[in-house]
Amino acid sequence: MKCYSVIWHSVTHIFPVVFLLLGIVSCGPREEIRTYNAPREDAGNKVTAAGGETQEKKTRLLGLIIPKSAQESWFVKFSGPVEQIEPHAAAFDIFIRSIRVAEGSTDLTFTPPPGWKEAPPRAMRIATFLPPGEGKQPELYLSQPFGGSLLDNVNRWRGEVGLPSVQEAELPKVVTEVMLGEVKAYRVDFTGPGGKSRMPPFAR
Repeated sequence: MKCYSVIWHSVTHIFPVVFLLLGIVSCGPREEIRTYNAPREDAGNKVTAAGGETQEKKTRLLGLIIPKSAQESWFVKFSGPVEQIEPHAAAFDIFIRSIRVAEGSTDLTFTPPPGWKEAPPRAMRIATFLPPGEGKQPELYLSQPFGGSLLDNVNRWRGEVGLPSVQEAELPKVVTEVMLGEVKAYRVDFTGPGGKSRMPPFAR
């Protein structure tokens, strides 16, 4: 019995020491868990060029504004990725130079681009054409008249390709005058990173 008493006495002295050591360890500094948000590269606005180089996507808009009145115009628009618009820029110019305002009326006459396919009728469009090629192609269309001044519509298109607006005094720097018979029209050629498409503003 004496042997058991000695053992029990030793155990009862050891337990407090063990608990004390555990308490000291648990009260020590804890390693902090940190999280990091690594920046993610947006691949949606990049393309891989020849040679494997990554380049920003660019949008090109070729357009023509044909005034019907001081606050209303017809529009020709051909817009899409630069690589899809570039091969057809000459065809665009041939098409717009064929447009005439019919004498004695407000109707337009024009010659479709050679080799292009005419698309089914669309609301608010006089005609829509698709260039030859595989896959989805950008549309070239001639619209019904919409409102807005020349400055309004130039800045609307600049916004669509991600370019800043201009002031009226700057218009001669960003538009080219084109004579369609006796009617003066305004050609634009904008390239930018892309923006939001907006409907033409109403006449003010």
